[in-house]
Parts: sequence; C-alpha cells; structure tokens
Amino acid sequence: MSNLKPKKRVPAWAGQFYPLHPQRLSASIESYLGNAQPFENTGDIVGLIAPHAGYEYSGRVAAAGYRQIQGLDVSTVVVLAPSHVEIFPGVSIYNGEAYLTPLGSVAVDQEIARAITERSSSIYVSESGHRTNSDRAEHSLEVQLPFLQSVLKPGFKIVPMVIHDFDAHICENVGHAIVRSLPEKALIVASSDLYHGYSYDECIETDERTLAAIEKADPVSFIDGIHAGLFQACGAGPIAVLMEASRQLSADRVTIAARTNSADVTGIRSGWKVGYASVLFSRQSRD
Repeated sequence: MSNLKPKKRVPAWAGQFYPLHPQRLSASIESYLGNAQPFENTGDIVGLIAPHAGYEYSGRVAAAGYRQIQGLDVSTVVVLAPSHVEIFPGVSIYNGEAYLTPLGSVAVDQEIARAITERSSSIYVSESGHRTNSDRAEHSLEVQLPFLQSVLKPGFKIVPMVIHDFDAHICENVGHAIVRSLPEKALIVASSDLYHGYSYDECIETDERTLAAIEKADPVSFIDGIHAGLFQACGAGPIAVLMEASRQLSADRVTIAARTNSADVTGIRSGWKVGYASVLFSRQSRD
C-alpha cells in the first residue's frame, strides 16, 4: 500500500474511556470477562457488535460478547467504527502501520487492507477518522482493541476502518469488498452504541426495535429504519456492513449476548441515557 506511512496511532482515550495503566486495564477487562458466561453451541462466530462507551458503563456488555471469542485463533480482525465528529466521504482505513494501546501494539494488516481498497471505490487509505491531535479524536475503534488483545491469541492484525458517509449502496459495496478479501481465519467487529436521549422508557422501546431489526439481519431495511428514526445506533454504518458481510459468509444466527443502558448501570434515571448491546453473528460450525 504505497501511501501507508511508518507511523503508529497512539491511544487518545486511555485514562478516560478505559484505564491508562496496563495492569489496571488488564485487571479491569479480566474482571468483566470473568463475570461473563460462555454460551454453548454458538457455531462459528464471524462477527460481533460491541458497544464503545467508557468501560465503567458498557464494559460488562462488551465482555459478554467478547467472552464468546476468547481464545479464538484469528489472523485478521476487521474493526468497523463510526466517525462521531470528523466528516469525510466513504470509509477510511488507517494510513499507518499500527494502533497502540496500553497493552501493546496491534499491527495493521497491510495485505488485506490493500485488497479491500482495491475492491471498492468507497474505501481509501487515510488518516481521516483516526486522528489523535485534538480533544475530539475518535474513540469508537480504539476502545475495542484492548478487549481484542485480551481475548484473542497473540499475533492477530487489524484492518481499522472508520465510516462516516454511509447508505445502503455503500454498505453493500463495502461488505462485498471485505468478504472477498478476508483470509479464512478472520473476524469482523462493528462498534456501536444504541439509543441516545433523555427518556428511559424511550430508550427501552427504541432499543427493543433496534435489536429486533438487527436480529433480522437485513441491512437495507435496517438503514431505512435508522433514517426514518425508528431505530438508533451511532454505528449504523458498521452494523449494516457487518450484516451484509455476515450474509455473504453464510451466517444464519444472530444472538444478543447482553444489553443494558447507562441508566440501569448507574441507577440514575434522569439525564442523558445511552443504550448498549453485544450481538453475535454466527453460522453452523464447519468442524
């Protein structure tokens, strides 16, 4: 990839969304994972949706999903994340060689990134969505990496993809490009929270509708519902891409591993609320 630069993205949110000290971070994640129960008969998990709030809010829900892939031998993880602040067209793959976290360095899979970009005009290599030189740096991709480092066997690489501009056509196109480029031992992670707003009852009702739509795994109707305001997910683009890719990978099962919201976590019903869920996409085991 000719425009990939010999640089590494430093953590922008360590010490805020999750612990800065490596031992504290590991202990925190291990505690969350220890309280999460493994599921039986999950089949082959090809992808998952995980929340991206501060660990004290969404860490337990994230761990419920990540617990199901603990010990998995994966060579490449495509991490799909939304851009909350920066505006840019299409999908941006990080133009550096690695992402850093307090737990170490995670290399970018340059070969797979190159293959993906060659298969879609909507995907390009850029620093857009990955910048750390401001207090508005994106967090949604970064917060997934310590969990991946904690549950997967060492040595995996990532394709870090941040999405701002999405519609049904782009998501279908990006899903195709990913599936055609993936190695056999691969995983797709879509980073997303759910409801954002002030009403607890609306949070519960909206998340119910959103999760029911996710279970149907129809990316077009899901995006239509997002635009119509029926569903809420700040990572709607990543979720729709995961739906499309999972369909092409013959995933026939969608499992909600856990769900909650910030009001239930804190016990405070007033003020701003955010919904969280972990969702697994899997197919019948090939073993």
